[in-house]
Amino acid sequence: MTKILALVGSPRKGGNVDTIIDEIIKGAKSKDVEIKKIYLNDLNIKGCQGCLYCRKNPTCIVDDDMSKIYKLIKDAEYIIIGTPVYICQVSAQTKLLLDRLYPLTEIDKFRHLPRFGNKKLIMVYTQAAPFSFIFKRYFKYTAKHLKGMGLTHYKTLISTKAFEKGTTKSNKKLLEKARVLGQVIAKDVL
Repeated sequence: MTKILALVGSPRKGGNVDTIIDEIIKGAKSKDVEIKKIYLNDLNIKGCQGCLYCRKNPTCIVDDDMSKIYKLIKDAEYIIIGTPVYICQVSAQTKLLLDRLYPLTEIDKFRHLPRFGNKKLIMVYTQAAPFSFIFKRYFKYTAKHLKGMGLTHYKTLISTKAFEKGTTKSNKKLLEKARVLGQVIAKDVL
């Protein structure tokens, strides 16, 4: 069973999002926790079709790589979603993922119980903007809506001034924060 699932929504492997997630993973691996890291850009994920099939059935009607993601989410205790901010929002790869998480919502309309129970959510954002507060409202909005899918916000890490690939590698304070976060969540899942 994967305890920590990291979903990288950046098309840049080895980029700023990847750097932060790798530090979280490094911290978690110090406790020998099972971790699965997936690059969304490598997957075949189609957009939500808005058909509402998932409201009456336990799965999505679209047969693509999201079926693997649903299983991994079900088995994980922590979900890390990392994305660069493009045009004031998450990347296209991440947006596809978020839209396709709709089947995780309310299996019972009257009790509003998420299908997979509550998972702890860590959001990792990188942005070219110089101040972390610039997209704060959007980040809170995103976390709020993911809660309805059983992903309860636990922590957000933001890298600013991250326009060029590799910029975040020099942000020692943020990387230390990410590594410590990995150690903390690893203790929680053991």
